[in-house]
Amino acid sequence: MRKVTFASLFLLMMVFLSSCGSTNSLTKAERAAALAQQVQEALEARHYTIAVDWMKPLGGVPRQVNSDYELKVNGEELDCYLPYIGRAYRLPYGGGKGLNFKAPIQDYSIQQLTSNRSQIEFTVRNDEDVYLFRIDVFDNGKSIIDIMAQDRDAISFDGEMIFPRN
Repeated sequence: MRKVTFASLFLLMMVFLSSCGSTNSLTKAERAAALAQQVQEALEARHYTIAVDWMKPLGGVPRQVNSDYELKVNGEELDCYLPYIGRAYRLPYGGGKGLNFKAPIQDYSIQQLTSNRSQIEFTVRNDEDVYLFRIDVFDNGKSIIDIMAQDRDAISFDGEMIFPRN
């Protein structure tokens, strides 16, 4: 009977694992193209979530924020849960909701600015203000959100589009 050494067992295992991994792996370019397609499909279907990690108040210092803040577009409705720092010119008694609201989307449009960047624009009106959202989304899912309001200073956010895991 022949003894199996650790080295031969290790070599056999490495050959097996390398052959299994090579059949399922995609190249970096293929993964990037698949992500770009997923981003475009989400934008056109109007179903996406952008997790925000930086806020940039007008005239203020950019700040990193926690991972709980996000912007969700669900068809014809916006679910906005974002922090706000800036000057408000007219607020309801008690301070208002800031950028935490759900509201219907109006005038949704998509424009392809470059080969790897799309710009989404839409308007949202709630009981406190009217907001213009301009979102630049890159093929890798990175996003820049600019929000202009009638009664508040503008503010920007950086984030990344997130997708449910399959």
